[in-house]
Amino acid sequence: MSEMISFDPALLKKRGWIFDCDGTVAETMRIHHRTWTHIISKQLGKSFDFPWDLFCSMGGMSAHDTCKNLKKLYNVDLDVPLLLADGHDYLEIHLAKDVRPRKAVVAVVHHVKSLGHRTAIASAGRKSHVHTSLTAIDIMHLFDAIITAEDATRLKPHPDLFLAAAARIGIDPSDCVVVEDSPRGKEAADAAGMECILVDPA
Repeated sequence: MSEMISFDPALLKKRGWIFDCDGTVAETMRIHHRTWTHIISKQLGKSFDFPWDLFCSMGGMSAHDTCKNLKKLYNVDLDVPLLLADGHDYLEIHLAKDVRPRKAVVAVVHHVKSLGHRTAIASAGRKSHVHTSLTAIDIMHLFDAIITAEDATRLKPHPDLFLAAAARIGIDPSDCVVVEDSPRGKEAADAAGMECILVDPA
């Protein structure tokens, strides 16, 4: 059976719709998980097991905060700039060839666009990676604005990304809906004063 996204139909009156990218409109979480496992193992010089559930719980977190958490949990000292450098090319290659659209969520994007609503992406991912994913699944044209990590000082669970997206599409935050796949993202939506539809990560 095809996945369905259920939510209160009354939300369709909201004029601004803001979507997370990774795990929400694009099935990229497994790709990001493979990338993190690869670059951490490379840096440590041994295989590193990054539990899937733990990885998903850190969705929307900055690389620095992710590494801080891994330090607490596993006592590993990680060089964040080196991790990011090692992961960039690996991730770009695999996003370009392996990413798939989250069809049920993309259907929601099409529907709210058909109602004349404004749409945006608000992702804690790097701009190049987000653009690669959206281009690979041919949905970049569906969004009136694309907000990424480079566009905000603070990432999720702070509301900055969502507030920047609302400002860019010219819709008051109270008139916006966020579609997210992580509890951290929902926290950010709540902090921004926006309704949130939470889906499982993909």
